[in-house]
Amino acid sequence: MGRRIVFLSVIMSLLFIISTVNPIMTENFSFEDSNSQSTSGRSVHYGNWVAHREVPVDVGCNNFWSDPLFDSSSDGIIAMYARECFSGYSDVVLFDVVDLLLIESIEIEQDLNFLQFSPDGEYLALASPENVKIYSTSNWEVLLDEDISNYYIQDMTWSGDSNRLVVATGNNGGHMYEGPDWDEVEGTTSNGGLVAHHPSEDKLWYLNSDGTGNVYEYQNVPLAGYQWVMTRSFTVANVEEMISSPDGSELLFTDSYSTYIYTTSDYTQEEVIDATGPSYSFDGSTMLIGANYWADYGIQLISTDDWSLEGRFNPESYGEYAFSSNDSEIFLFTREDSSLLQLTGYMPDTDSDGVADYRDECPETDSDEDSNSAGCAPSQRDTDLDGINDRDDLCPRTKSNASIDGYGCSVAQLTDSDNDGVSDSDDVCPNTSLDAIPDRKGCSSTQRDVDGDGVVDDLDECPLYADNDCPRVVFWDTSTSEIENSSGYVGIEISPDGQYIAAFDYYSNLHILNSEFQSFYVIPGGYYNYISDIEWSPVDNDLLIFWNTYWSDEGCPYQVWNGTTQILSEEFDSYDDCTQINRDTVRFSPDGTKFAFTGFSWINYRTTTIIKDFSTHTTLLEDNDFSVDYLDFTTDGGSLIGGDGYQFIMWDTTEYEFVKSSRAKNTDMFYLTPDGNYILTSDDENLEFYKTSDLELSKTTKLTVNESEITDITFSRSGDLMYASVMVGYCSWGCEEGEGALTKLHSYDIDGNELVLLRSSEIINTVNILSPVYHPLEQSAYIKPDHLSNYTEWRPDSDGDGFIDTIDECPGTSLDVEVDESGCGGDQLDDDGDGLANFEDLCPDSPDGIGTDENGCTDQQVDEDFDGICNEDAPSDGPSNCVGKDQCPGSASGIIIDSNGCSWAQQDNDGDGVINVDDLCEDTEIAGDADENGCDRKQRDSDDDSINDYWDDCESTLVGDVIDDVGCSDIQVDSDSDTVCDQGAASSGPSNCTSIDTCPNTGVNESVDVNGCSWNQLDDDGDGIFNKFDQCPGTMADSVAPNGCSTWQADTDGDGVYDANDECANTDPQQVANSKGCSSQQNELIGTSSNNEFLSSKTLVGGAGFVIVLLAALLLLRKKRSGTYDGESEVEYPNYATRGNMREGREWLEYPQGSDEWFYRDPSTQQWVHRK
Repeated sequence: MGRRIVFLSVIMSLLFIISTVNPIMTENFSFEDSNSQSTSGRSVHYGNWVAHREVPVDVGCNNFWSDPLFDSSSDGIIAMYARECFSGYSDVVLFDVVDLLLIESIEIEQDLNFLQFSPDGEYLALASPENVKIYSTSNWEVLLDEDISNYYIQDMTWSGDSNRLVVATGNNGGHMYEGPDWDEVEGTTSNGGLVAHHPSEDKLWYLNSDGTGNVYEYQNVPLAGYQWVMTRSFTVANVEEMISSPDGSELLFTDSYSTYIYTTSDYTQEEVIDATGPSYSFDGSTMLIGANYWADYGIQLISTDDWSLEGRFNPESYGEYAFSSNDSEIFLFTREDSSLLQLTGYMPDTDSDGVADYRDECPETDSDEDSNSAGCAPSQRDTDLDGINDRDDLCPRTKSNASIDGYGCSVAQLTDSDNDGVSDSDDVCPNTSLDAIPDRKGCSSTQRDVDGDGVVDDLDECPLYADNDCPRVVFWDTSTSEIENSSGYVGIEISPDGQYIAAFDYYSNLHILNSEFQSFYVIPGGYYNYISDIEWSPVDNDLLIFWNTYWSDEGCPYQVWNGTTQILSEEFDSYDDCTQINRDTVRFSPDGTKFAFTGFSWINYRTTTIIKDFSTHTTLLEDNDFSVDYLDFTTDGGSLIGGDGYQFIMWDTTEYEFVKSSRAKNTDMFYLTPDGNYILTSDDENLEFYKTSDLELSKTTKLTVNESEITDITFSRSGDLMYASVMVGYCSWGCEEGEGALTKLHSYDIDGNELVLLRSSEIINTVNILSPVYHPLEQSAYIKPDHLSNYTEWRPDSDGDGFIDTIDECPGTSLDVEVDESGCGGDQLDDDGDGLANFEDLCPDSPDGIGTDENGCTDQQVDEDFDGICNEDAPSDGPSNCVGKDQCPGSASGIIIDSNGCSWAQQDNDGDGVINVDDLCEDTEIAGDADENGCDRKQRDSDDDSINDYWDDCESTLVGDVIDDVGCSDIQVDSDSDTVCDQGAASSGPSNCTSIDTCPNTGVNESVDVNGCSWNQLDDDGDGIFNKFDQCPGTMADSVAPNGCSTWQADTDGDGVYDANDECANTDPQQVANSKGCSSQQNELIGTSSNNEFLSSKTLVGGAGFVIVLLAALLLLRKKRSGTYDGESEVEYPNYATRGNMREGREWLEYPQGSDEWFYRDPSTQQWVHRK
């Protein structure tokens, strides 16, 4: 068991080591003859093919109409020709298939219909309708040059041994020529217009226009010798082309739609293929054929064994095709337009990843993954060399010295401390606020200063330019005049200060113009060596000029024209193998220190993106993994973004490394917003905003109505405006509004990804699709309406009011204001006619005819009482130059005032808030205590008792009352006038009361003791009943009735027996009671009740029980019906002797104290009654 565990551990360790080995192949591949032109057995690849190289072909003809002629020889030569050249005749050009270099160019003075190499490749035959030529491919000597008369050449064919050429004219066999002298020999007598030679036998097939055909064989006829003898006839459909299979066992006939295959044994049809233009491989195993015009065009590979489809690829353009001499490459010769021919080579692509096998560094790419230009998918490469392939690497840019987890991420890459969407490893601004929009480096507009002027972008009115001189042109006048003598220029670009204009003429020469469109410097161009792209430096008047050199190995050189010295520099190399600079990819960084571009090589069919240092011309970055069509630097220069139509690609321009790519639509043209936060792409009328921080789609905005197309977007220098040119229609003929493009210019306010439409123009009708060129300082904009017309200049209308700046008398008009004929409106008008516009008139309603100051104010508008002191809110000092702030705006004329504009009557000398004229008390002392008369407590006597309030201890003394020295009368200190002072009395009063009155409500004329209590207010026997109400003054008992009598003192029924001993209460006064208080009648009633058996105790108890049960049942029944039962709580009654308080004529008592249960004493019974 232990050995098994050890063995398993060893195996797992080996697997771990193998899995961590970098799978990326680093071997350099190059396209050489040995890679593409050498195969064993010349077998044809069945499967996918991909374009791998491409070259333009110059045939000496700039414009041509028909499809070209094309053939490939067995000796590795390609011949090409353009038919129906407008400017004469095309040359026949011949390329070597190895490097696609020009071998020979043959001038032709006829329009050719046929071009064919001999099977052995030693000869090239050319035929026009009236001439046939044969050239030796060894030295391009003309071996045959014969004019044909009477009948035009309709077809041409070589014998399999290359010693015979037959041309068909549709009459008497045409013409037959045999080598090596290439004299004409006797041929057949056929009138067929199509002819084909057997590849290995002396046999010819002819086909007539009616679909009938004849077979001719070269035989030894007795007595006549060798002659061409018709051996049989056959019939097929009416076709346009006839060729023989490589072994002669089949004949192929084609019309405009299909190819028909007939066997030559019995001339029966054995196959039909819905495609045309068959061309055999040199080993005869495969046929190339193109789908007809009515189907989706594609080139198919058909096996000649069973005519099965073995492969297909779809080129972008229709053309002529053929195998290379060893069948390893397929060449396609296409007419891209009326002046451009192109030769494209296709090679096998076994894994269908878009990269030819010989160049594919990762030959087994999964079909579900996209590969780069090296043929490697994300799962096959490891960009950051952290041991995790890019597909599985969640953090593909890990630093080389960082520790990672199983997903390829370091701690810093997984941490985003400020939650701005940028990991700490890349975050340059780590404290970004949550509501900010960061760029790729994690910096928001409140944190970055792109132009380095010390003002953050969010507060900078000119965030991209340090000079802070940013005009803000809301709109442009699109109806201004043409610029004379500018019709000969196209493609203008303006230097950053507007001093120079670079423009091309129609002969590809580059002109440097001054600001008046006058040429003063010319850089000649040419067809073979022409300028492909130009770009002005954003900081200096230096013009970067790139050259394309199709026919040389100079590698797309570039030069710099210096605007200061006006000298063109030497040539600098761009990069090796470059043959073309992609237009619209040359870009400077915002600081002008570096530039970027993409180039294409037809030799290796690869696009390369380059960043170079502008001062040293050294290469900083070179990347050939993407076929980039468009480039631009971010506003801070920290990143380079490219687009290939399907994705964004980002490179870091500090570390000079690839950052990421992300799928996106229409990226072959895009725009970076000035705030650096978004990338804009357009799709017809829609704008899509992608965040620069992660290249993800943020928002889609529909800019205009359907059926329109955004043709140009430009941002203002201030960065907060966007100008969009939108083509709303295009008409080429029968146009009501004029031919060409119908375009509207829109102006928008832009804030992040929010757009607000400001202005729209009327329709602008131009032949060219409109793409304005805006002056860098926004002094003007230029368009070229037609190819041959002058440029038209648009002038700025900064406030968008419809008046250009040069004639607008009020340049700052708001967009929502209607203007007059001077461009003024709203607060720019002068409503009061005082010579100042409303917006600068501080007194816009000045009366007519009265003098105003420089702010438009009269004296009355700033000093309404004309006292020389300005109103408190005066906007100006008026013509008389008032001063200060008037605290008393209503001063009468002629009255002396102080510096605040106040007369004595308007002043408040004692500062009590009451002006002098209303102040009855001068020199008020207590701040804030003055009444409406200006008097404080020391100065007023509210009760008129001659003692002011401040010293008066008794307020509200009655008028006429005698008071003491603190303002108190006797009634205010002794309310019951018993000479004993009330509790809390302020003084002893005029009569000098004494002590403290504990009985404050003593009756009038009652004598009191020292405590102020009279006899009526005392309780001499302590029974709780005042003497006044106590009917039993000597009560000793603790519990007495309200009249002060106990039961031993009271005889309630008046029978002569005290209640305490009275056994019969309520004895009738007319009857005599005994010693127990009972009359004889009461005694009799007592006796009768005691002897009655009916009322026995048992009966009473039983009856009471029955009643109780019955009542309980009724209560339960009632409770069941009502669902509730409200019991009445017991009430605790106070003791009879408990004393209450007199109120409203009754004695009241709360019992127990605080229970809110109140009782009053019934006057008749003297018992406590509960108040319910």
